[in-house]
Amino acid sequence: MGYHVPVMVREVTDGLVVDPDGTYMDATAGGGGHSEALLHALGKQGHLIAVDRDWEAVEASQARLSTDARAVVWQGSFAELSGLLAEQGSGALSGVLFDLGVSSHQIDVPGRGFSYREDGPLDMRMDPAAGQSAADLLAVCSETELAELIKRYGEEREARRIARAICRQRKLEPMRTTQGLRRVVAATQPQMLNKTLARVFQALRIAVNDEMGQLQAGLHAAVSMLKPGGRLAVIAYHSLEDRLVKQYLAALERGCICPPRLPICNCGQQPTFKKVVRKPRRAGYEEVRENRRARSAIMRIYEKLEVN
Repeated sequence: MGYHVPVMVREVTDGLVVDPDGTYMDATAGGGGHSEALLHALGKQGHLIAVDRDWEAVEASQARLSTDARAVVWQGSFAELSGLLAEQGSGALSGVLFDLGVSSHQIDVPGRGFSYREDGPLDMRMDPAAGQSAADLLAVCSETELAELIKRYGEEREARRIARAICRQRKLEPMRTTQGLRRVVAATQPQMLNKTLARVFQALRIAVNDEMGQLQAGLHAAVSMLKPGGRLAVIAYHSLEDRLVKQYLAALERGCICPPRLPICNCGQQPTFKKVVRKPRRAGYEEVRENRRARSAIMRIYEKLEVN
């Protein structure tokens, strides 16, 4: 089972690579598709650092990129990027790419527990060697906590009813499989079962992997490691992560944090980033027709400014 076809490859390379001889990072290497495309866009002096928190993705990227001496592949989460990059020095990167969400490979392997379509252990960890599984999370969450989790990360209206059903079932037996969870959600008789399942599984996946916290940490590391003129590209697939990216960078674009009532700026804070294009980019009709994953993809590109 392979990794997904990388989304908006031409748009990524055209928008991100401003210096062919610079050092770039693909912070979500996956199967190495975007990494390979970035290497093709770089010159002989260019370098690429491919990073993923999933060891299977690291191994796939290493196999794909091993013949190119300009590439190095590391294992690590977004929260570990600052440490991984410490030896590179501040302002070392010409571009950073985040292609967020879960990969097709992770979904397609039943043993990873990401899919409600196949039976498997209720795991969902991006790094199977770290943290608690989805089954562990469901075992310890209170009904209130679980309802809030499903509502916040799954944007599911019937979160309270689903949480109540899960907590009722776990009193009878531990919830350890994806199909066990599916049966409980289905028993609540949602109007659109697959959409509800997708939201519940998404919510658990985000919580298990602390995806919002990891993204915040990754963005912080990326903006500090970019050199002036360097670019940040983020591809998001749902509103939660896209909203976080937009709000995080909006603060860096704004600069001044003085109260609006003050006639002049007293804080002296300057904008440090700007949008490369005013509107976010989306995949074209032909790409969406050939790659369904591209349908919900939205890419934002920013450039770091020189600050005096």
